[in-house]
Amino acid sequence: MSESEFCPNCGKLIKPNDEFCPNCGARIAAKKKSRQEYRAKEGTQKSTSVPKNELATTVNHQPMKKKNKIIFSCLGILVVAFIAFYAWGSNHYRRQNQVDQITAYLKNPHENMAQYVTADNPAVHVTNAALKPTQNYYFSHSRAADQMGEALKYSDSYDNVSLVQSGRYLLFFPKYTLKFEAFSPQIKTNHANSTIYVNGKKVGGVNGSGEEYYKKTDPLFPGKYHIIVKSVASGHNLSAEKTANIFSNDAINMNIKTVNFMIESVAGADIYINDKKAGTVGKDGTKDFKDYPATDDMKIYVVIKVGGHEIKSKVIDYDELGFDDDDDSSSNVIKPEWPGLISQDDAESMLQNAFNSPDEDDFVGGAENKGYQELHGQVGNFNDDDDIIEYDMECKVVSVSPAPGNCSNVVYKITYTFEHDDYEHKQVMLYSGAVFHQDGDESDSQKIKSIGSGKIISDKKYNN
Repeated sequence: MSESEFCPNCGKLIKPNDEFCPNCGARIAAKKKSRQEYRAKEGTQKSTSVPKNELATTVNHQPMKKKNKIIFSCLGILVVAFIAFYAWGSNHYRRQNQVDQITAYLKNPHENMAQYVTADNPAVHVTNAALKPTQNYYFSHSRAADQMGEALKYSDSYDNVSLVQSGRYLLFFPKYTLKFEAFSPQIKTNHANSTIYVNGKKVGGVNGSGEEYYKKTDPLFPGKYHIIVKSVASGHNLSAEKTANIFSNDAINMNIKTVNFMIESVAGADIYINDKKAGTVGKDGTKDFKDYPATDDMKIYVVIKVGGHEIKSKVIDYDELGFDDDDDSSSNVIKPEWPGLISQDDAESMLQNAFNSPDEDDFVGGAENKGYQELHGQVGNFNDDDDIIEYDMECKVVSVSPAPGNCSNVVYKITYTFEHDDYEHKQVMLYSGAVFHQDGDESDSQKIKSIGSGKIISDKKYNN
């Protein structure tokens, strides 16, 4: 055997002419392998054989497709954008910010408020027009609106108002609205055939008997309302009106009666009765009202304009005056008081003292006051004048009128009498533009702010 042959099945040495392996009995194929071929094959099988534990950890890594890269990049951008959006929305729509915005709209009657309000009564129609009385009230009472707003930032209710969640902004952020309690007060009057109007809208006729007639209003949002009662008595058309702040179901008394009275005040001042202009003070400083229809709680005040500023007198409650409604108007005289107005007698007394012996404590600014310095120098000049044996002066106030800032404008005359050796010299000066200022609520806190400017209106000498 020139070349050793082996069984392809078991690898044992066989003879060249063997058809079957004497060891394993396998049929010998036509192609037989030499020892070198067999060993080469065996070595290859061993080198490529991999343990099971190593085969399990072998992973083929393929590069990511471009399409998948784009998808994952877009998802990342969307996640970052959503986080930024949510952070912005959480701050922009947070409760405190929404309450601040609602409060600002509540104090501004020009803003549309309906989107920020709900009612506790489903019968109430939430419209911008229905909420104007509420806005008008808080426009005049902004401090009350601010106090309510601060309370609702941390509490769900304040008096008759609640802060409730009603929907969401942009699907994620809570939307808050004010929930108001609605009221239906009765409006009472003393005339059977009366018709009630609220803010210009006819509510209807009244029911009742005797001296008590009433009409219940439809549910109303709390706020400032203008109420009118119109009636006919003994062939005369009568009406009564008032401004009422409705924040409960308490009855509103609108009895109609006629009264006589006279207003005494500054000429040209406008007279307001229940917040409605009712007349103007005449040149003589008076205005008569005869058979004037009045409510039980009639409020009266006057308004004037001084130097571009509007000044309002103190409000007078007619019922507290104790007038007999049947008296003539000249017996029922109303003199509205002005804030800071000095009386004529007090003005004369202070000016008399200031011109005779000025005291810096009687002047605004003390010794730095220009008027004080002028009078102090004038008294010194009179005392140093050797030609004047003695002198006297007399003050007479011509008029006192209100001025802005708790002040009074005063017009007055000063009459000087100078005694000389052989004659008497009398000089009369008219001062205008004098200003008194009241610091506080007490009448004794009046001080002279300015003595005004004077001009000579009379200058005479008499022989002794």
